Amino acid sequence: MDFRAIMSSSFVRVKLVTLVHLTLLSNALLSSWSPPAFLFYNVIFMICLFWALHAKESVDSVYMATIINAGSFFLDLFCIIGYFSAHNWWSVTFAIINLVARPFTTILLQRELTERGGSLNPAAIFPTTEQRSYEDIDRNTQSVPTNQPPPTTVTF
Repeated sequence: MDFRAIMSSSFVRVKLVTLVHLTLLSNALLSSWSPPAFLFYNVIFMICLFWALHAKESVDSVYMATIINAGSFFLDLFCIIGYFSAHNWWSVTFAIINLVARPFTTILLQRELTERGGSLNPAAIFPTTEQRSYEDIDRNTQSVPTNQPPPTTVTF
């Protein structure tokens, strides 16, 4: 079995990241050592991963999951340092393993993002007026030219 071939196939990266983090986070949350913020941002992260699995061509879902995963590295670090409890060694151990896995899964998500045609460049997510690919219906421009003369006004 060729690991590189598996990792280069479509959507395997997101499935692997989802499986790894779901397993690690479910074990890390088995006890009440962590603050509510730990649960909050990890639930948002998992929602983005499930969204990326569902919307197979969505760039936004993978972009959000990548950004949240990268930021969660520091948030996990703060939570583990600030709320460490030796009494809950099982959960804290899985939280530490999850922390160690985050840089690697961030790289996998970034590769998935570029494969889907996205970029971590914020300008790609927040387009300017020149990058619009849709017609703005609020503008008063005529999109299809007609061969009819303009309407004339009749005065009596």
